Amino acid sequence: MTGLMPVLDVEIPAEWVDYNDHLNDAYHAVAFSRAGDAFMDRVGLDAAARAATGRTTYTLGLIIRYLAEAKLGERLSISIQVLEIDKKRMRVWLEARRADGVLASTSEQVYMCVDRTGERPCAAEFPADVAARLEAVAADHAKLPTPLEAGQGLTLRRRSTSSVTP
Repeated sequence: MTGLMPVLDVEIPAEWVDYNDHLNDAYHAVAFSRAGDAFMDRVGLDAAARAATGRTTYTLGLIIRYLAEAKLGERLSISIQVLEIDKKRMRVWLEARRADGVLASTSEQVYMCVDRTGERPCAAEFPADVAARLEAVAADHAKLPTPLEAGQGLTLRRRSTSSVTP
């Protein structure tokens, strides 16, 4: 393994561009969501498997960091790194890069496997074949450095406590 796993390439359409002439913040989330779906397809939890097993994933939380503009018609390549996994959940890191290699945005997300076959959806273990694939990816990604921002949440960085008065 030499880096994050590429999972999605997308060209920014006009409906994703805001009044500042760049990719709207909400559409970064759409692109990352589609990348997460593409990753789940790759590890075996695609539409056919979801129908057959009644298992799917729900996003429990996410953080998006906006780092550089992406404009109409530009291509974004989104890659993923599995940071943590257990029987029911995983934490991933996603990076969206423009065609020139510039990192446009990142997202850290937590997914949970959900069984939708009962009266109400409930947390469940990943299907065995999916779990095996996820564990293999996680083992491979464990060789990668953890991004510095991963697990940090959001804070305001203050240069000096005396410069800001609450």
